Amino acid sequence: MAVKQTVLEALTRPRLADLVRRFDGGSARAGAAKTEFVSRLVRCRGATLEALLAALTRDELRAACVRLGLPDDGRDKRTLTERILGNGLLARGRGGQANSKTDRRMNEQTSATNQGPAGTRQPGTPVGGAAAASSRAPGMPAGRSPLPWGPDNPHPLSTLKTELVWEGKYDEYGNRREVDVAGCAMPLQKIETIDQPRSEAAAAGQLALFEKQTKRLDDFRNMLIRGDNKLVLASLLKDFRGEIDLIYIDPPFDVGADFTLDVPIGEENEKIGKDQSTLEMVAYRDTWGRGTDSYLHMMYERLILMRDLISETGSIFVHLAPTVSHLLKLVMDEVFTTDNFRNEIIVHRPISKNLQRQFTSIKALPQGHDAILWYSRTSNTRFQSLYVSQEVREEGYWHRFWSGADRPTMRYELLGETPTHGQWKWKKERALKAVENYEQYLRDGRGRTLAQYWRDTGEQLEFIRKSATGTAENYYPPQDEKIADTIWEDVKAYENQKDFPTQKHRELLTRIIEFASEGDQLVADFFCGSGTTGVIAESLGRRWLMCDLGRFGIHVARKRLIDTQRALHEEGKPYRAFDVHNLGRYERQWWQKERLQGADDEHRRLVLEFYRAEPIKSASPLIHGRKGPALVHVDSIDTMFTRDEATAVAKAAKEAGAKEVACLSWEFEMDLRLHTQALESELGVKLKLIPIPREIMERNRKEPPPFLEMAVLEAEPVYRKQNGRRTVDIKLTKFMPSLAEVPSKELEALKERAVKSGFDFIDFWAVDFDYHDGRPFSHHWQDYRTRKGRSLKTVSDQHYAYARPGKYTACVKVVDIFGCDTSITVGVDYA
Repeated sequence: MAVKQTVLEALTRPRLADLVRRFDGGSARAGAAKTEFVSRLVRCRGATLEALLAALTRDELRAACVRLGLPDDGRDKRTLTERILGNGLLARGRGGQANSKTDRRMNEQTSATNQGPAGTRQPGTPVGGAAAASSRAPGMPAGRSPLPWGPDNPHPLSTLKTELVWEGKYDEYGNRREVDVAGCAMPLQKIETIDQPRSEAAAAGQLALFEKQTKRLDDFRNMLIRGDNKLVLASLLKDFRGEIDLIYIDPPFDVGADFTLDVPIGEENEKIGKDQSTLEMVAYRDTWGRGTDSYLHMMYERLILMRDLISETGSIFVHLAPTVSHLLKLVMDEVFTTDNFRNEIIVHRPISKNLQRQFTSIKALPQGHDAILWYSRTSNTRFQSLYVSQEVREEGYWHRFWSGADRPTMRYELLGETPTHGQWKWKKERALKAVENYEQYLRDGRGRTLAQYWRDTGEQLEFIRKSATGTAENYYPPQDEKIADTIWEDVKAYENQKDFPTQKHRELLTRIIEFASEGDQLVADFFCGSGTTGVIAESLGRRWLMCDLGRFGIHVARKRLIDTQRALHEEGKPYRAFDVHNLGRYERQWWQKERLQGADDEHRRLVLEFYRAEPIKSASPLIHGRKGPALVHVDSIDTMFTRDEATAVAKAAKEAGAKEVACLSWEFEMDLRLHTQALESELGVKLKLIPIPREIMERNRKEPPPFLEMAVLEAEPVYRKQNGRRTVDIKLTKFMPSLAEVPSKELEALKERAVKSGFDFIDFWAVDFDYHDGRPFSHHWQDYRTRKGRSLKTVSDQHYAYARPGKYTACVKVVDIFGCDTSITVGVDYA
């Protein structure tokens, strides 16, 4: 005990507070003295000396050695740990022989914890038998201990706690892996701002009237964010720590699912396949790279970050399939503690087609439900009762008036009966009044049923009578509502839309958001998919944050949110503007630092490998590889490929005698295509502009993703006269999609279709008539296809009028049916 206390006193107060949280449970009291933390850890049975030493860093172990008067020159943690343990055991002056069978069991137990997704171990102790080895003095053979196992020297097995363990939860030294919040946090880049009702009012020349009459709320701008949600969560902590009142997430949980989508193309009822794993399911390869272990680690890191974002009275609802809900329950117990577990809610999952009828035997019953795990941030938060509709009992029903609770003061004579145990449900005065009410009904009913009499008398009376068996029973009047329990059979989990099959049902999200938040509280969804959470939150007046990894999901969500803005405005209801953000080059920089050790050469090597190009040594630093007869240039990870760079690369390729050069970059300067066409005419070198696919950042990616030329987009201004003033619109003149997001088997056919009718591939386009470089794109006008309306304008009808004559720049953004966007600028001469 003295050795343990001496070791602890060598630590700093913040480090002690961290160990209190880890071993003693709960949170360390703010402002507590260092002596209090030391005392708590000394008394904590789980914080054995071995466990504490395994949780310390090498520098902390050296400090402990100095305090104990031991040499601190150990090269690794193991040496220092054994030195302290040896001192502690020998200092007791007692010895003895350990039970060799018990010692072997301990080794087997600790080794077994690393064999699968779940196991038991003492938090903070090393995996794979290190706890057993460290409990012996230096030089002591296996199976021998200087002190017999017992109260003064408890065997490690006796202090093990039940814990879910997965690969990656602990590091090589047995220390819990912490989420690197500082390393993951990065600035969010605002790329679009959307307030469609205001834009439409401005186009109609009614902006002044709009500003006077609108019910738009300007207290908060909602956020739709594209990016890895781990990085997004870490980035939000700066401004939203403890601010989110409700989080609903529907994380991926089925590695074997088919995520191919059918997306509509053109104006007819025609659809083509979209391989979602190419884009949105990037996360799956990282998530399921090591099976359940990597899934649990992915969820654990994100739940830790979400917990820190939730307010003191907030909640989180995690929507899962039964295949993983039992494992995530244990992870959430650890993150939020069991005290904050509220319910596991069962939601009906409709089975669209039951194929089991064609078989005489089956492996399992069809899955007819999902599970939603509900946790609160703190255990003292209370919520209003949730009522759901039910089939109306037209006549109500009677139920025994007796209760199993046992209060003697509630046992009195009623209708000739006095309970000998248990109690009546109501106090005596109330019960006697209910008996009198029923007797009054018998006198004044005049043929009416009790339900009719109850309604005629104002739906206020209570009734008690003696049943046919001679016991007292009270009347429950007809009700069209009941208090909800954890079985939600009346709402469905999914909308079952063919073009977005995992879209959550609006009724389900409405129930959760109405129940667990109120007013303008902040709601978040960090696996937002098609954006149903934001749509419902906006409709209910809540503020919202949403994020998703996939372009397609963000694109679908943006369209649905614009529709919601318009609908609310037309109904005279309040709405909020929203902004679209991404992590931009910061995410790539994080990937380069995390995975590539920050090296530009390693980045270029990896890009060339996926592009299947041969690295070469060139006289020019701008030429990095060769693929067939074409040279290859790979741009830096955090720069944009500009006109000047394109000119330099073209000249370098010409000096090398090449007729073609592929320019691979993460971002290209807007309108670069026109410049490269001019270069080709001037120098005789063709420049192929090829975006680097984001998929190469996947941890487990082995096969190269498609590298296709960037889309071609051309547009021109259209000048008109309207009401005596000159107006401007934009006309699309050409669009050729990149087709980078389509299944390879359909690529050739779609290339032919794109050449003939590229406009068929446009799903959404918008115009910012007064664009300024470095400022977010403002949606002044847009048009898009919907499920029912497949037509699309190719000329805007904004009739935009500038405040004064001059030269302006309009920006045109086109999003294709796969969710990929392309932008160009158009010069406007407004004379």
